[in-house]
Amino acid sequence: MNRKPISRRTAVVVATAVIAALGAGTAGFVAYQESDEGNAAVGETAEMHLTFDADFSVDTNLAGGAEDLFYGKVTALKGQKDLGVGPETQYAVAVQRVFKGDVTGTVVVNQLGGTDEEGVLLLPEGDHLLQVGKRYLFATNYNEEQRFNTLIPVHGDQPIPDTEAGAPGVPDSDGNGQATMSDRWVAAVRDQADLSTAPPEPEPTEEPEEDPTPKASPTPGS
Repeated sequence: MNRKPISRRTAVVVATAVIAALGAGTAGFVAYQESDEGNAAVGETAEMHLTFDADFSVDTNLAGGAEDLFYGKVTALKGQKDLGVGPETQYAVAVQRVFKGDVTGTVVVNQLGGTDEEGVLLLPEGDHLLQVGKRYLFATNYNEEQRFNTLIPVHGDQPIPDTEAGAPGVPDSDGNGQATMSDRWVAAVRDQADLSTAPPEPEPTEEPEEDPTPKASPTPGS
């Protein structure tokens, strides 16, 4: 069955929750979110439309916006939570190589998206749920309260079967004569963008009164 679409006011509140869920490293980057979840039926997929102040399809921005950038294998599905944004899904990930940060061993990676209580799969536009058994490049920020690493949506999980796979056009960072996926992310961290400062908020404009009281006309001789 179809449900009432999410309102603009609700969407703005949800966008604030998304910022909190992603962690301090990306605070200020999610500018607005709206969802067409209310138009989806059971068993269908609905999309969240996210707007960022940084283009995370650019490697140096992704590296700059992440506290941890690492390569690993999804070993298990841990569960799902709703922290006020909508469904979020947690996975166990075995860390295999770290390009930035200090993650080790097996960590819990949290992904924005999942199946809601009415059976609708809700995901950021262009994103897909992680798959157990697959290897990815993960760009995450740590959620201190929940003690998991939350993915930067859409671009923060990139399928990579092997870090030593060729990467044409990428600088040969280790000088072994072959540009690889490892070289790609070493270079991204080396040249990472500084995204630590959110853009300044616009100055508020003074709104005129709706029904301004007219000033009295001056009388002769006054």
